[in-house]
Amino acid sequence: MEQSKPIEINQQIIYGRDKIWLNALQQNDNILTLLLEIEFENSSSQLNLIFSGLLFHSSTELDTYEKSKWSTSWLTSQSNFEQIQDSDLINERVKIRDDYNVQDFKHYRVSTYDYIIDVIAKDYQLEEVTK
Repeated sequence: MEQSKPIEINQQIIYGRDKIWLNALQQNDNILTLLLEIEFENSSSQLNLIFSGLLFHSSTELDTYEKSKWSTSWLTSQSNFEQIQDSDLINERVKIRDDYNVQDFKHYRVSTYDYIIDVIAKDYQLEEVTK
């Protein structure tokens, strides 16, 4: 059964519909970059969330995601950025090719104001966007 594990951003768990806004999404080869505006407890900032070793990503409108029951753990989620353990997406829906080691990939979920973004990648990093 899927379980979501919150991932901190700047040492905070971000949770709430109006806490993360997607400003841009860009894929180059096996790298996916999300430009996010994040509302922290005392400030807001823009961050690039960069996934490397990208295998899969999808973006689904919030109400459609909820209605489709795409992921069982989303209904009990406590964070807008999380890693999904025992992922239905990896275990049942996305068939990872035989020459890849399935254990190298993780399922991440980012919940923004309007969209739920599922990502299967090897790793991620956060970079502050300087203005």
